[in-house]
Amino acid sequence: MILRNERLYLRIPVQEDTPLRHEWFNDPQFTRLYLGRPTYITYKQIEEEVKFAALPASYTGMFELALLTSDNNRYIGNTFFRKINMADRSAEYGIFIGAQDLWGGHFGTEVTRIMVDYGFNELGFNRIWLTVLSFNHRAISCFEKCGFKNEGVFRKAIFSGGTFNDVYSMSILEEEYIQK
Repeated sequence: MILRNERLYLRIPVQEDTPLRHEWFNDPQFTRLYLGRPTYITYKQIEEEVKFAALPASYTGMFELALLTSDNNRYIGNTFFRKINMADRSAEYGIFIGAQDLWGGHFGTEVTRIMVDYGFNELGFNRIWLTVLSFNHRAISCFEKCGFKNEGVFRKAIFSGGTFNDVYSMSILEEEYIQK
C-alpha cells in the first residue's frame, strides 16, 4: 500500500531503511526532539523495529509507514498510528523526520494531513491523539495547522537538557476534521 501527495509517498518500512534510521536514533539533536533525551539504540534494535513495523496492524496494533520524497525516492522519516483501539475508534499518531536538512520544509504537515485523512476516511477513527514535547515548537505548529487541539499538559514529565519539561497532549476528532 502506498499513500502519496505531490512531494511524498508513504510505503511499508523495509530493512534497507535500517542504516539511516539507526543514524537518526543515535543523533542527540534528533532524539532530544523526538524522545526528549539522547539514548543509544543498537543496530539490532532498529532492525527489530523495522521488522515489527512491516507486520500487519491487526497483529501489532501499529500501522507504520516510511516517508520518501517523490522526486528522488529519498527515505526521510516515518509516520505511524499505534495503540489502535477499534472499539473506541482511536489511535495515537506519531511522525519523525530524520533528515535534518529537510526540517522546516513542511513535510511533517503534509504527512500529518495524509495520515489524518487516512485515519478518518479509511480506518474509521473517531479520535486521533498524540503527545509532543513542549519545547518542540515546530512540531506543535505542524499539528495545530492540521487541526489538532491541545487537551492538556503532563507537567515536567520528561527530564532533558538538564531540566524537567512539559509534554502536551493533543487530539483531533472526526467531527472537527475538514479535508483540505
